[in-house]
Amino acid sequence: MIYIFHGDNQKESRSALNTLIATNPEANILRLAYKRASLETINNFLTGTSLLSANKILFIDGFFSILKARDKIIKLLNQNQQNTTIILWQSKKLTVTQLKNFPSAKINHFPLPNTLWNCLSAVKPGSLSTFLRLYSDINKQHLYDLFLYLLKNNLRKQIGSFSSLPQDKLIKTYLLLIELDYQNKSGQLNTPKEIALERIIINLLS
Repeated sequence: MIYIFHGDNQKESRSALNTLIATNPEANILRLAYKRASLETINNFLTGTSLLSANKILFIDGFFSILKARDKIIKLLNQNQQNTTIILWQSKKLTVTQLKNFPSAKINHFPLPNTLWNCLSAVKPGSLSTFLRLYSDINKQHLYDLFLYLLKNNLRKQIGSFSSLPQDKLIKTYLLLIELDYQNKSGQLNTPKEIALERIIINLLS
């Protein structure tokens, strides 16, 4: 069987695929990042015999980012899905054309709520009031943890590329978010996590 996990909600899609893998703890698992997913490696795993387990799981991270021999790999995967659980993961939404490559696959799409995107977009100069309004909606929808996860990733990317925010404040904010997450998970946070995060972003945008 082929399972495809895709969408911008990477945290939920990762959790779902890990749950699927955990249902067969005795399986022989091959995990491949797309850069290492060669036709030869995949073919050897799918067609070879295993002394560990009769059950096989092939997990390819970022499958549709493969450039070399992808069409041949697609054909190989479709031909061998009866004997192996094949899991393909992509960090963004796939197109209908991409999904048609695997007509019998079980598709799992994990979109992000628009509120999250809008709130992330509001973390920029001059948008503090917009951010506070959207952030309030996020907390009402109990999306704090997912928002923090996405916010950290977003700021980390901005540190290494162009950003409309000052680099020194950007770096400081990113480090504060890491510390906030640690203190919250370790039970050391004295302030409600939602308020603590709000204060950090207020300082960033002020």
